[in-house]
Amino acid sequence: MIDYLDKVLDEAGRAEIEKHLVTCEACLDELNETQKVLKGISKEEMEKPDESLRINFYHMLHSQIKKEEAKFELPINQPAAPWYSLRQYRVAAGFALLITGTLIGLLMHGSIKNSYAANELKQLHTEISDLKKASMFTMLQEESSSDRIQAVRYAEDLVNPDQNIIDALVKTLNTDKNVNVRMAAAYALSRFTSQRMVCDSLVKSLSIQTDPILQVTLINILAEKKEKNALRPIQEIIANKSTLKEVRAVAENSLRVLI
Repeated sequence: MIDYLDKVLDEAGRAEIEKHLVTCEACLDELNETQKVLKGISKEEMEKPDESLRINFYHMLHSQIKKEEAKFELPINQPAAPWYSLRQYRVAAGFALLITGTLIGLLMHGSIKNSYAANELKQLHTEISDLKKASMFTMLQEESSSDRIQAVRYAEDLVNPDQNIIDALVKTLNTDKNVNVRMAAAYALSRFTSQRMVCDSLVKSLSIQTDPILQVTLINILAEKKEKNALRPIQEIIANKSTLKEVRAVAENSLRVLI
């Protein structure tokens, strides 16, 4: 599939894949997702991640690395090469190879049992999810606000984001220089308010936000969640003389809901 996206397949190979994609919606969706993700990590010049991103990236990749290491037997006294000796693009390339192998298996072995195919597809979704996480951490450091918004949208697709993902979204909500990026982070976090720490982070953020649009967004999210801990920051917004009347009106309505 990577060769297909790079347009290096011969006509017969492209025709075979395109014929399959006509009847397989799942593979077509994965093709589109893979194309988006690979585009996000294919830039020649990327900022070097700082130490915190390296640590976050390591936690995300840990389970995948362990699974790959289990395939090889090493002598007891011969340690495995440390993961951090590889550049980031090699990690991304490794994911791409995993994706390619899985898809080729699904395409060429049409006679396999449905249960096995389902397991392969589930594994593929997991690998795509891991690749999105890697791309998200990188793209959040981009200068372009549209790239950072896209990074936040990758997080929205995750079902059970880990602590590193949540922390990255909260940091973006509180510190990003672009209000649209912060808004995207707020909406992304609103999908995970079943987690106590997410609600607490949104309440804390409401106390420090000064942009009217963000204030209204956070108030509505917390009111819909019926988050009682939001009462104090909402009351402070109402009492603040510099608060816009439109924001104060939303805050007062939300206050009645929470009380």
